[in-house]
Amino acid sequence: MNFRLATFILLSGITCNVAAQEADSISLKPSFHADYTGEMQTNFKRVKLASALELGAELPINRHLTFELRSVSYITTDESPLINDLQGFSNIDSDNLAFALAVAGLSWRINGSNSLFAGIRRIDEDYFCSDVLSLFTNSSCGGFPTIFANYDIATYPKASLGVHYAYDSDAFGFQASVYNGLGHNKLRGGGNAFRFCPKSDGICVLAQAEWRRCGSSYFLGGSLHYNDLCADAPRHVRPVVWTYAEQKVSDRLSLVAAYSHAFTCDVACCDFAGIGGKYDFGSASLGLFSDYTRVDGMSEWATELTCNFELGSVLSLQPVFHVITTGGNTRCVGVMRLGVSI
Repeated sequence: MNFRLATFILLSGITCNVAAQEADSISLKPSFHADYTGEMQTNFKRVKLASALELGAELPINRHLTFELRSVSYITTDESPLINDLQGFSNIDSDNLAFALAVAGLSWRINGSNSLFAGIRRIDEDYFCSDVLSLFTNSSCGGFPTIFANYDIATYPKASLGVHYAYDSDAFGFQASVYNGLGHNKLRGGGNAFRFCPKSDGICVLAQAEWRRCGSSYFLGGSLHYNDLCADAPRHVRPVVWTYAEQKVSDRLSLVAAYSHAFTCDVACCDFAGIGGKYDFGSASLGLFSDYTRVDGMSEWATELTCNFELGSVLSLQPVFHVITTGGNTRCVGVMRLGVSI
């Protein structure tokens, strides 16, 4: 009887050890992905094509440390804008860019809720990428202009060196970051994304809290930017606050409202406000978003109607229609977006 019990314990230990080794091998398996976004854009007078490719890899070092790497490339048939809007109707628009790093650094999973990243990173990898806002192509849905129109910081297609902390639980989330005050997309020289020079580039600090309840999410965040904006604007701390809420009305309908304010008067944009919603039906999502902002003394109203069709797990097709009024002049833009994710 003792022999059988000892044999059973031994076999059980071997089985558990093998299972643990298999679990570790799965968790330590590298992962790779590619995301392609192609757009046909028109102001109903001329047409331009634009393409963005993002490549990524996560390379685990051990159960807690992972090396993250992501890059972005962009090409367009015409670098001149279709319209002179203030916010940017397409969040992939850029100058032609052969290659730039979006993320390159070490991520430390401290425990199930806390993580820390150190390296180069884009701010919009972590902020302003919630469920409803991420449906829209308007650039302000990926970063409010009270921040990104005022400061040349690490947002697409630029990145900068910094540290990012995140806490995440079922009901609450918090994140905070410290970045170099200017974003770059080169690998050497003065535009090197790996530089950290608070004396010349300044510094940017961001923090955001998120509360989740019954499928809804509520966000409150703020940033501090310390740098010279121009020769006439002395170096000092410039604070910005933002808040937005994504309210789940039903299983299919979610509404969003957003507001942001910059507290200094020597910046290009002091206020932003937007409201919209998303309705899911089957594998498609219908969205409507309208916002107001004022940049360099000029007001802009922008309204976007879009519908994203998921064609399986790899392809998506998204027609978009924008009505944009800038300084009293109204223009319309149409976009047909193709997404491929593998």
